[in-house]
Amino acid sequence: MNGTEYIICIAESRENYGKWANLAQASCSIETLEQRSIVGMKLSHVDATVQAMLPCTAQPRHLPVSTGGVCTLPLREEEKLYSLEILCADQCDDIKSNHWTEKKIQETEQNFYRGRKITWENLWLADRRLCGDIIEREACKEVSELLDGILRGSALNYPVAKLKIFHHPGSGGSTIARQVLWKSRKHFRCAVIKTSYPPSTVCNHVLALRDYEERDITHRFPVLLLIEDYDDEYFEELQIELVEAAATRKINIPKPYFILVCCRRCNDPERRCKASPLDTVAVTHKLTESEKSLFNTKLENLKQKDVKPEFILTFVLMCEEFNATYVSDLVAHILHGIDLHSRDTCLMRYVALLNCYVPDSYVSLSHCEAFLGLGAYTESKLRAYDFKRRLSEQARMIFIELSTTYISSVRIIHCLVAKEILHQLSGNESQSQLATTLLQEKTLFENRFGREEFIKFIRHLFIRRDKRSRGDNTDTLFSPFIEHVCEAEDCEKAIAVLKAAYELLGKDPFFAQQLARLNYSNEKFEDAEYWARVAKSHLPDDSYILDTEGQVYRKWFSFTVDKMAEEDTPERTILKIEIALKAMKCFRAAQQAAKAERETMNNAGYFGEVEVGCRLLRFLSTIPVFHRSAEGEYTELVKYLTTDYIPEEIQRTWARLHSRLKGLHQNLYNALEWISEELSYFQTDKNKEKDDENDEKEEQIYNPRKWLKRQSEVYAKFFISASLIEESNNGPESQLVRRMSIYKSGGGNVTTILSFLTDKKENRSAEKLERILSFYTENPLRDRLEDNDLIHYILCHITLACLAPGSAKLLPLQMLRELSLRFFKAKRPFPASAYFLLTLLYWPDEALDKAPNPDKDEILTSALQTLKHLYDIKMKDVPTRKKRIYTHFFLGKGYGLSKIVHKTKIDKLIMGPLDERRMKWLHGTVWNIQTIRENLKRVSGWTKDRNLFIRGHVKDLRILPLHYESVPPGNENVTFYLGFSFNGLVAFNIEVANDGACSRA
Repeated sequence: MNGTEYIICIAESRENYGKWANLAQASCSIETLEQRSIVGMKLSHVDATVQAMLPCTAQPRHLPVSTGGVCTLPLREEEKLYSLEILCADQCDDIKSNHWTEKKIQETEQNFYRGRKITWENLWLADRRLCGDIIEREACKEVSELLDGILRGSALNYPVAKLKIFHHPGSGGSTIARQVLWKSRKHFRCAVIKTSYPPSTVCNHVLALRDYEERDITHRFPVLLLIEDYDDEYFEELQIELVEAAATRKINIPKPYFILVCCRRCNDPERRCKASPLDTVAVTHKLTESEKSLFNTKLENLKQKDVKPEFILTFVLMCEEFNATYVSDLVAHILHGIDLHSRDTCLMRYVALLNCYVPDSYVSLSHCEAFLGLGAYTESKLRAYDFKRRLSEQARMIFIELSTTYISSVRIIHCLVAKEILHQLSGNESQSQLATTLLQEKTLFENRFGREEFIKFIRHLFIRRDKRSRGDNTDTLFSPFIEHVCEAEDCEKAIAVLKAAYELLGKDPFFAQQLARLNYSNEKFEDAEYWARVAKSHLPDDSYILDTEGQVYRKWFSFTVDKMAEEDTPERTILKIEIALKAMKCFRAAQQAAKAERETMNNAGYFGEVEVGCRLLRFLSTIPVFHRSAEGEYTELVKYLTTDYIPEEIQRTWARLHSRLKGLHQNLYNALEWISEELSYFQTDKNKEKDDENDEKEEQIYNPRKWLKRQSEVYAKFFISASLIEESNNGPESQLVRRMSIYKSGGGNVTTILSFLTDKKENRSAEKLERILSFYTENPLRDRLEDNDLIHYILCHITLACLAPGSAKLLPLQMLRELSLRFFKAKRPFPASAYFLLTLLYWPDEALDKAPNPDKDEILTSALQTLKHLYDIKMKDVPTRKKRIYTHFFLGKGYGLSKIVHKTKIDKLIMGPLDERRMKWLHGTVWNIQTIRENLKRVSGWTKDRNLFIRGHVKDLRILPLHYESVPPGNENVTFYLGFSFNGLVAFNIEVANDGACSRA
């Protein structure tokens, strides 16, 4: 049956027979339908396809379908997907023809070249030849080629693919991204993500868009999604949501489910491209020779249409590659003869100040009208006309109007122009003076409409720091504006303008916090102390503000130790120690406050206490009374800190310090243990771009395991003394010094022990672990170890078994089980690491556990329940996506300790650069690698009501799936790989078994 016959056949059962029959006579339409393979279409898709081909003044919107036709997207269905701006196959075709007057077309085109973001209407008009062509930069071809490569399929076969566009502001990155979507709209389902909605909502809507009116699950289109100027955390959450959603479908198809086009502004796009060249395109202000020709030709064409260059300044600047001299000359030309004292010039400076330092900022039209003294208008066109008429010619050139969801607003055409305007209009007035004057403009601050956004931008001007994780170019200590005032003027001016902001913005405690930070950064410690207390008086239980107070004293202590030139006197020494102890007290207060905060996990207090404590130990070791011995040990200091001993020289003068200093050892030990356990729970990789200048900065954030190892060594160094061991004759002091020797060697906590597994030189790590084990008693069953010592002792064996399974130092699994029974039998709480060890040791062993054992099952079940309870306490109300659990070990194919396989061994079997290896973990393609499958053991289980259980145990043992959505619905027999985490057992790569109905046997 050909296309004509098919349509006539359908028409016989349709009321609109005449319309269908007429269409059937149109040979061009028939050829089109035959090309679209209509025999495979649903009837509604044929109807929608035909409707779309008919001339109509008000067509419904349509989406492409995988069979080659289109389906109708009613408005009510589109509105359900409110987190997406959906780009339809026939986008803009529904706009009535009489809407596009010549004036309207010229206005739409000119708005784009003035600096507004490109709209679908711009692209539609260009396609219909109703306006001039829109230039395609060469980067557009590069993005299209990357997209084609993704669609052709690759060996990696990721369900969620991504390509990234990093661009200079105003270079056309956003235009390129939309051009790619526009060209793809008839072949894929395309949408722009509205990042104001949560990732989970976006994911649900994307799934609904992909599935809408599609019948064949295996041949559906990928969804092409544009996400712009996102922050890293949002993007990571969205990517995980999409990956988990794709995992539930379990369809092996060559094309991805979703393709993310990630478009982000930055000042160094070429560096970002070099960091990840396979999936990244850089768009800069620099034009190639062919692009220069296109831009110059376009500029001449616009001039021929009587478009004045001064009213398309962004495009003119792009033609000149945003050359700094050209920008300066152009702004000088525009501002020539401007009235420096007029209200609209003043408004121009205020808007320039915000646009220069606050990305995506604007000032509402309502605020502008109030400032200029204009009346209120109900008719928008009259309102806009009167506003423009009131502006000077210079302001009309550099302002561009925007429309947000409900606010009409203005901004400067480009951030570089805003920066130059600030410079040229400043005269003798500094930017800090300008900001202070802005803060005193009651008209702006009291205007009610759009007030929330205006106040938000003002707050960002003063206190929003740049962070790479939010898409900024650098990490800054203060807001870019405050940093500029400090550099171009002085810190006193920065402090003064922050004080003014604090007073005029309702005495905001976070402004007081910034004042404390700014003062201590400029070594004004008394003032910093004052402002930290002011902030605390407003928010006494805020852990971040309490941490800032601790940082004041921490910086103060470092300054007194490093930079004070005066010779130390007993009084000065005491003052320095008291400052350090104050810092540690504040950090402990921050720790307690953080425990009570349900929606955040602020661990800065623990890191701060360790930093100050270790620095204090260093300082104490330099005081003459604690001189080093001939052997280079700190025997006097160790005795003072760990026993009742007090040197005669400081007996009276340090009277108020003794009790606090003698608690230093235990306080530091507790903080280090807490940090170690925290790092044991969660993944710590930040996925940040490598930058040499930041490698050593905030190490506890970007490489906390390395930081912990380094600080543990410093801490232990000051508590080691061979002579003290001899003097105490195996007493408590001797045991402490032995423990510190273990600590210094890297065996003092869970994280540092496990870090031996990441050392590239496995033999070296094995030797260090054997040395650590030599510090312990030879008969641990007889000579009882303390709880934490026992945890570390057992974990050293497990770690050593991973590195050197033939080591003579290793105890057999059965003896380690006997040692660990204390964690099950004793009726007192233990750290989570103790129960984690029970799950490793009591997992059924082929050699020791040939038959199910109720007693061993009870130990395993009890340990898992306790781990889950402790995990829930730690997580509070923090979303699990913000703190992803870390799986340390996997179940291998051996027996005894050799069946425990650490994740680093799996990592070494994954080829490719770091980003690619991470993607393989994220998408689950690691389980397709043959060498990994050969090392790990698949276990059998079953599902019931989306819960997962494992076979081989007396009691039902529930397993946590890595992705809940990957558990098949109903009752199924399944197999999976088993991981061990501080949240219990984790199932990876769940597959339905091919052995019939579900059975629990």
